Amino acid sequence: SAGPDELLVSFQFVNPGGMAKGGGGGGGGEGGGGEQPFFVLSVKARTIPLALAKISQESPHMVRFKQLNAIVLGEELGRDGVSHVLDFFVRHWEMRRSIWVTMAHGKAQDILLKGAPVQEKVPGVAVKMQMETQNRFDPTYYPIMVGDFLTDMTEEGRDALVAAVSVKPMQENKSGEGSTAENNQLVFQGAGVFRGDKLVDYLGPSETRGARWVRGKIEGGIYTVPTPSEGEWASLVTESGSSQIKPVITEDNISFQVEIRDEGYV
Repeated sequence: SAGPDELLVSFQFVNPGGMAKGGGGGGGGEGGGGEQPFFVLSVKARTIPLALAKISQESPHMVRFKQLNAIVLGEELGRDGVSHVLDFFVRHWEMRRSIWVTMAHGKAQDILLKGAPVQEKVPGVAVKMQMETQNRFDPTYYPIMVGDFLTDMTEEGRDALVAAVSVKPMQENKSGEGSTAENNQLVFQGAGVFRGDKLVDYLGPSETRGARWVRGKIEGGIYTVPTPSEGEWASLVTESGSSQIKPVITEDNISFQVEIRDEGYV
């Protein structure tokens, strides 16, 4: 959100010139000629269609949703309610229900402007790739597509979860230098929790792993725990997981018994 009844809508475009000239490595660095591999245009408008109209006045680049990699929702918008925004996307003829959706800590604009992926030059592409890998070894965020997100939001008795993303400083050593330089990186950790179409809070990494366990959306992971021998640690690498939920009904209460089974090796 950008103000009363206004949205701050940001579009990220790939800059072919910046991509072609190379250089700069990952982290969204500049190309060999000093050009950024992407640029972001932001406008304020009451609705997404009005935002598209404003963008067309400022840029010759046409917004094509068939090339969309991901939707990043801002925290303020999430707390106000996202149904009116997502309704536009699912009705647009170019949109696919398989587009990834994420929930920003803070402004979605910051994710597109300040986030510098480590291996990808374009933050939007990095979001898509991170969601597709689903982080099997450290399943501490909740990848979800817009179609499944809408289903979870509207299904009675079910609360939607969506992967949380933030921009955090990254310390990296420059080659040949003893000091460190600070850059920003995209961090996917935890999940936004919705009641209806409104964000109510964020789950931490461990809570998100538990939610994925219960919902049967976990394929493995690495768990490091202290061993009985003092000062030593051991890692359990799991390759598959499953869960079974059984309701336990009494005269005046209902509870659930959750059985989780993981298979792996130490």
